[in-house]
Amino acid sequence: MIHYYQIDVKEAIQEIESETQADWIAIYDATDEEIKKCLQAYKLPEDLLERIRQEEEVARLQIYQSDELKEVQILVLTNLTNQRDKRIEERLEPIIFIFSDTVMLTLTTAESNFFPRLLEKHGSAVDSKESLTAYAILMIYSHYIQELRKIKEVIDALDDDARETTKNEALDRLANTERVVIFLDHTLQEQKETLQTFFEETKFAEQLSDTKLRYEINLRQKYAEKMVRLYRDLLENVGGLFSDMMSNNLNHLMKFLDSAALVVSVPAMIAGIWGMNTGGLPGEKSNFGFLAVSAGAMFLAILTAIYLRNKKYSK
Repeated sequence: MIHYYQIDVKEAIQEIESETQADWIAIYDATDEEIKKCLQAYKLPEDLLERIRQEEEVARLQIYQSDELKEVQILVLTNLTNQRDKRIEERLEPIIFIFSDTVMLTLTTAESNFFPRLLEKHGSAVDSKESLTAYAILMIYSHYIQELRKIKEVIDALDDDARETTKNEALDRLANTERVVIFLDHTLQEQKETLQTFFEETKFAEQLSDTKLRYEINLRQKYAEKMVRLYRDLLENVGGLFSDMMSNNLNHLMKFLDSAALVVSVPAMIAGIWGMNTGGLPGEKSNFGFLAVSAGAMFLAILTAIYLRNKKYSK
């Protein structure tokens, strides 16, 4: 559906039926035909319908001339959904804001519940199109921060695993987490540049009367960016720890195998000498010669093992 809202300073934001009296037109939970009809009515780029479905869509600010709305500013941001059963690129959804002097339009995918949740959480505090946009940006960064806090728990678990195991399950979790953090890092960097341009080159910052809200946006933006950089470094450290632990375990294994080979080589050498097809070997004609040689070989092998153990060559 296409939802029409009227924003009043004195009253809470209200959904109305009249398109002409609407301050905000929200396009969500709508069919393709409804979206196309609305875009055509306001002479807006029809490729916006395809862009909201593109996983690779990037944050940007675009100035567009429309015969219906005159000069239009199109702001594209990227929200992160909480559907953790999906791949990270499928969880990134474009949120499109279309600003004009008369009306503001927003566009999301049909499956998105971003704006209903925004109204549920901040609807009573919205008193202008600018404050609505600011609360939307604030909620977007809140979603990134929530995800990064979950990632921190995963990193802590991986750090513990790196000291105890090198199983494939832990390495798979490490690779998947690194992939998520890389996506988030690049997305936040793109969004930072876009919002900086939006705040500096438009009248949005001047028209936003709530300076505290602008400060909160900047604070959460910096916090999310710091967290993603920090966690990316931590993941690199955990990955290095996994590599070091695997190398250390391999070194211990090789030391043990080399020590075992040295221990086995002692009785093998003695057996090789007494196995020569020549005369003159001690015990050659004795009935207990084989047992004596075997016992001597085992005794020397045990002495070698004890010596290597005390020198910690076998650990």
